Amino acid sequence: MTKGPGSIIKRHRVRIKVVIAGSVLVAAVVALGLDAVLRPTRQGQPTPALLSGYQITPMSSGVVRPRTVAASVAGLPDQEMVIGIKVHGKARAYRVAALVPILDHVVNDVVDAVPVSVTFCDQTRCTRVFTDDGTEPLELVTAAFVDGLVLKSHGRLYRQDTGAAADQVDDSPLPYETLPFEETTWARWRAENPDTDVYLGRSSPAESQGSGGS
Repeated sequence: MTKGPGSIIKRHRVRIKVVIAGSVLVAAVVALGLDAVLRPTRQGQPTPALLSGYQITPMSSGVVRPRTVAASVAGLPDQEMVIGIKVHGKARAYRVAALVPILDHVVNDVVDAVPVSVTFCDQTRCTRVFTDDGTEPLELVTAAFVDGLVLKSHGRLYRQDTGAAADQVDDSPLPYETLPFEETTWARWRAENPDTDVYLGRSSPAESQGSGGS
């Protein structure tokens, strides 16, 4: 039986709708920066927390051992907000705006052979800095947002603001110590710490003149 023109047109319309819907979904995922973190949970592993309906896996590990630049070439405006830390007298600043993107809320750094993890929640404006023994970056990643940032470490979930357990395994808190920090303007931090270096973000004009984290 020969199909009429109306039937053929309907089939084409359905195909066009499917193609358009698929394209919109892909574009949305890429725009959110989640294309690299949409991974199925392996059987037997704890189910990760949910963030906007997506399962966030350890691929959302943020920034590890970021490149930094000297204050003299940073080119930051005086009123730019930074998170400043000191380790054994060595000063380093982290541009707050660089920690705002969803995959960059955690910066696992090493300063003067000491692990330093700077965490920032752009929704609650909560900053906390963690450290521990050893000389390697901490295993700390972004997990979810549940009335505040949730972090993941060694398969466990913890609240960023309090360090309390955020899963149902047990009540043990985040196994890292906190490190003092100062959230201030770049002008003030630079004036008080002229030898500081600074992390500007994943990509910046000064990156080519930077040095790796140490």
